[in-house]
Amino acid sequence: EGRICPACGYKHSIAIAGRDMGKRRARPGLYQCSDGNCRFQFTVTTHTPLHATKLSLSVWLKGMWLILQSDKGMSSVRLAEALGLSQPTAWRMGHILRLMVAREHMLEGTVEVDHFYVGGRPKKNRSDPAPGRGRKGLKKTRKTPVLALVERSGDNSLGSPSGDARAAVVTSLSYRDTEQIVEPQISAQACLVSDESKTFMAIG
Repeated sequence: EGRICPACGYKHSIAIAGRDMGKRRARPGLYQCSDGNCRFQFTVTTHTPLHATKLSLSVWLKGMWLILQSDKGMSSVRLAEALGLSQPTAWRMGHILRLMVAREHMLEGTVEVDHFYVGGRPKKNRSDPAPGRGRKGLKKTRKTPVLALVERSGDNSLGSPSGDARAAVVTSLSYRDTEQIVEPQISAQACLVSDESKTFMAIG
């Protein structure tokens, strides 16, 4: 739909970058609403988490790509080195970007939940202690336990896409660790579908 004024929603604006504004010239990327009753001046970052940023959008996009493609996350030190920024600036950038991509809505309707393990067979090391005794019904393994939540879509026909899916690494398959992941992710009105694990039955 093109540029939309963030103040009044009017869909027409003019570029005023470089124009004489009296004591100064309009900065690059500045636009003005064409509505005679508004005339609000804005940029593409106005009323967004990037409002008044001094960094170029290309730097922000590079930072977002680096954070999203990193499986284990990226520290502010590494982000600063990759983008040529100071560590405090990189920390603020990472904080803002993580808030931007954070999920706000909770899973609703019918939600399937299950545990699974990821990771290949670990290399044997004589100095490593043997795996601990597994709890009843659980495997003895060094693999990483993961909790998965999948929201069923309204269309149950064959080949139809599923709804939103989320996964999180958990330290154990206990009720407490599982509840800490499930509770903030699933609506209280959602219908939880799982196997006969006592952990999920306790959550309800």
